[in-house]
Amino acid sequence: MPGLYSVCLKLADRPCLVVGGGEVAARKIKTLLAAGAQVTVVAPEVTDTIRELADKSLISIHNRTVTGNDIQGSFLVIAATDDKDINSEVARLAHKERVLVNVVDSPEESDFYVPSS
Repeated sequence: MPGLYSVCLKLADRPCLVVGGGEVAARKIKTLLAAGAQVTVVAPEVTDTIRELADKSLISIHNRTVTGNDIQGSFLVIAATDDKDINSEVARLAHKERVLVNVVDSPEESDFYVPSS
């Protein structure tokens, strides 16, 4: 694997997609919101924490499985489901659309990594 190029992204007002509705997705959503991103979540089910963010109009949620149309227009995508096949499909769709993607727990499918904090 070639070396990495470190960057910090300005996400203010940029559309970011999180695929997944569990605890890992909730953590990713919170960090995206802290960076000022416009967050959309696609997941058949979401945690209470994620639902509360939507109830406060901080994010939008689509309670269903992800499609390629969801990825179009996103600045970046985070695949945070507990299903490796779905995460891989999200990565494939994002790469096809030339959208930056992070697949949690799969650096080889990711365009970028998010350091732990």
